[in-house]
Amino acid sequence: MKRRWISLLAAAALVLGLCIADPVAGTAAPLEADTKGFVAGSCSLTVYPEDPNKEEADRFGEDLAQAGVVVDLYQIARAVKTPGYDTYHFELMPGYDLEIPGGPGGEEDEGTAEGTGRLAAGWEAFAQQAAAVILNADAPGTPVQGSGAPAGTRMEGLDAGLYLLVARGADMTKVSDYKMEVKQKDEVTGEETVRIATTANSGQYTYAFLPQLIALPTKQADADGVVNTANPGDWIFDMAVNLKPEQLPRYGSLEIVKTLSEYETMGGIEEAATFVFEITGRLGDEVVYSNVESITFTAAGQESVVIDRIPAGAEMTVTEVYSGSSYRLTVPGDRTATIAADSVVSVSFENEYDGRRTNGHGIKNRFVYDEEAGRWNWYSSPAQDAAGNQGEPPVRVETPAGNE
Repeated sequence: MKRRWISLLAAAALVLGLCIADPVAGTAAPLEADTKGFVAGSCSLTVYPEDPNKEEADRFGEDLAQAGVVVDLYQIARAVKTPGYDTYHFELMPGYDLEIPGGPGGEEDEGTAEGTGRLAAGWEAFAQQAAAVILNADAPGTPVQGSGAPAGTRMEGLDAGLYLLVARGADMTKVSDYKMEVKQKDEVTGEETVRIATTANSGQYTYAFLPQLIALPTKQADADGVVNTANPGDWIFDMAVNLKPEQLPRYGSLEIVKTLSEYETMGGIEEAATFVFEITGRLGDEVVYSNVESITFTAAGQESVVIDRIPAGAEMTVTEVYSGSSYRLTVPGDRTATIAADSVVSVSFENEYDGRRTNGHGIKNRFVYDEEAGRWNWYSSPAQDAAGNQGEPPVRVETPAGNE
């Protein structure tokens, strides 16, 4: 006899990024149909931002709480009671031109491990297809009533059916604000796939979530982690799940602004004046950035250098360790700043001529991170004839607001 599988398999849940929490309530009574043939009864769902039972060292805790995760729920299909059986199949809602995995209504002919694996992969692909429809920035889907509530809130009055769960930051109201694409590599084949994910930001980290499928009502998983409508036990109309976010670092930039109030030509001979800065960034007791930068002048005025890809939240200390050969700081001492994600923070130094006639210059080295290649490239000004040197550093291009 063919088995009918409800949509969210516990085996697939781990693949898709969800952990099923303990059921809130269940009923041993068989499913009933309403007058239209749909599964009767009201369901509820509680979505927690992470598993509260994880070891404390493995929890994101307060930082994840600061991200303000909220949950949107989109109904993709209604649950149709299967005549003669204590089970149901799905009927897609209008607007979803998708193929339910396992055949019409989500059927799978064998309950083998291989069949289960294929079905889990099918549901994973189905979740991504549904997400592409729902998270279309030009025509986004409409979530069910009660969506947008903070994670941990119980969503009640849900019809039996198949839902797509989307987690995002409360401050991100447009799809373009929280939708992103992530690359994932298959551990067996090594192949990379691009998946739709959604995000929530704390000050220091981005939390990424894969959109998840939820079937209501459900049953407890069996010993193999498979949720099958043939499993013994109660139907669970009140369900709780835990999200499994991925934590990604956020970065910001530091600008060092140097003002040279007067420029000494050394008796008519123009000699470049180079100023050297030692830069250290710390997150708590950990040094997360350490480098040396320089700025060179050939006339009085203002110059600056921008250092990118510094971890957000890093406490930066900038020390001018070389003030040219004939110049001094007008205000001695270090400069400090805290890196803000996706922003540029600045520190400023001003120097004046100290009356001496001492020549001195230097070479400015810069290391730029190549996102696509995943490596740092070495540039210098002037360019150096040395292995690995990429020549003059690239020009930093500012993107006008609204043109990203």
